[in-house]
Amino acid sequence: MRLTAVKKDVDRKLAERFMTPERLASFRGCGHEVGDEFVCEPVAQPEGMCPWAWADVESFVRIAAFEGRLDGATPPNSWVRWCTDAFRPVSFLIEPLEEEADPKA
Repeated sequence: MRLTAVKKDVDRKLAERFMTPERLASFRGCGHEVGDEFVCEPVAQPEGMCPWAWADVESFVRIAAFEGRLDGATPPNSWVRWCTDAFRPVSFLIEPLEEEADPKA
């Protein structure tokens, strides 16, 4: 499976509202960048991927790996899911590698 970061956001206003001034002083966006790619097996966190992001998306990695379908997804058998960090979410495209792709798709 391949996971690709397709969107990165920072909600500074939310952080200003809910973080202490001390925490806000060191607040930064997530270390992932749009375009970062990770290749993994369905049950193994890819090296270099944030463990919190992996916890949020790994069930959909398994769904896609075992041919779970989302009608109308492009590419076929893909999912877009995101890290649930409200202050700095990252969205990932989850898709099979070409050699893993379903030939019936």
